[in-house]
Amino acid sequence: MSIGSTRPRLVPLLLAIVLGLTGPAAADEVLSSIARGGRLYDGWFKEIGEAPPVASHPSYPTGHEFRPERFWRCVECHGWDYKGKDGAFAEGDLRTGIKGIDGMKGAEPAKIVEILRDARHGYGDYLNDTDLSDLANFVALGQIDMSTVIDPAKRLAQGDKEAGTVLYQTICANCHGNDGQQLIDAPPLGDFARENPWHSLHSIMNGHPNGSMPPLRALDMRKLVDALAYIQTLTTREPMSSVLRGGRLYDNWYKESGRQVPAGPHPAYPVGKSSAVEPRSTWRCKECHGYDYKGKDGTYAEGPHRTGISGVMSWTGATQKSIIAVLKDQTHRFGGLMPERDLLDIANFLSRGLIDMDLAIDRATKRINGDAHKYEAHFQTICATCHGKDGTMVRTMPPLGRVASEDPWRSLHNLLNGHPGDPMPALRALDAEILNGILAFTQTLPTRR
Repeated sequence: MSIGSTRPRLVPLLLAIVLGLTGPAAADEVLSSIARGGRLYDGWFKEIGEAPPVASHPSYPTGHEFRPERFWRCVECHGWDYKGKDGAFAEGDLRTGIKGIDGMKGAEPAKIVEILRDARHGYGDYLNDTDLSDLANFVALGQIDMSTVIDPAKRLAQGDKEAGTVLYQTICANCHGNDGQQLIDAPPLGDFARENPWHSLHSIMNGHPNGSMPPLRALDMRKLVDALAYIQTLTTREPMSSVLRGGRLYDNWYKESGRQVPAGPHPAYPVGKSSAVEPRSTWRCKECHGYDYKGKDGTYAEGPHRTGISGVMSWTGATQKSIIAVLKDQTHRFGGLMPERDLLDIANFLSRGLIDMDLAIDRATKRINGDAHKYEAHFQTICATCHGKDGTMVRTMPPLGRVASEDPWRSLHNLLNGHPGDPMPALRALDAEILNGILAFTQTLPTRR
């Protein structure tokens, strides 16, 4: 397909004629069917509002560790660029060796419905006639050759980003924000479009399954590619802001985000240990891995928080994608509890925000390696406004001197990142010497009111 000559309304109009329908309304109805078929291709069970099958799809290759419901999505086999093993899914985690659907472009929709119903696909047990018809219309008439509009090597949309500015800022920014970071249930739009432009273009054309995003398939394809080119220029989430919020989420994600936490203990928390802490606290990252990030090899090697679980220091420098995959796995189970932005922030914290607290705190004595006298003025000017000169002003927490003396690792973590759900400023920008000095002075404050 030549991008310059794309006429998106021509295809549904021809289909309407073939089906014996007439008039602009018929063409619009077919166009709507194609767009809905694109959403079904993305995630049919979400689009129709039904629970996904429990078992893995029988035709999906073994050896993948994704959740079973993902195997039932058409895109998982055939790709966002519709080329399967011959396109963007030719390598990487999503490689299946299955061919794409591009060979079915222009096929009779009725023939495609038969294929969707056959034993290899098995969708006849889950999708009704309308669903199957919409999906078939998309496969027959809704595909574009994305290799003509997206550079497969550089992953760059071959559009005019300046021209795409107007379309994005008028149609898309109302939900996504001017910078593409307004939705907390989605990663920053610029990052997403740079990582997977094929998915982005598919969604621009068809919308999201059972979502409120309007499909823009009726517009000229050139405009959509221009918009994608502009989206790829949007900024990423500010790294340090993400790291700091990730640190607060690591401490207590449900307090920081205001989200509900499961009532019972985390299923991966060791049996018999949850009696030491309230059940919901077992869902906090720090409860397994410690405020010093070393788990069973650090300060949680003994005492009421001992779980025998490893720390997270080894995640330093890991990719966001790999960390998020672990956060969503069957051990951690945060995929259904946290939005994408929260998962991204925790990943950034684990990759870029961990420090070796043994360099600042003597584990045996719990004393801070800092000059308390030298940095008393820093405490009195930065911290005393809220905590008071003696650290006892905040009535909803123990005296600051007691907290810093009993759990200096928690104090240092909070000094670096702030408190979850609290306006306390994060002081990570200060030099380690200053932070250690402030904390050393805090340990000299009264432990009782």
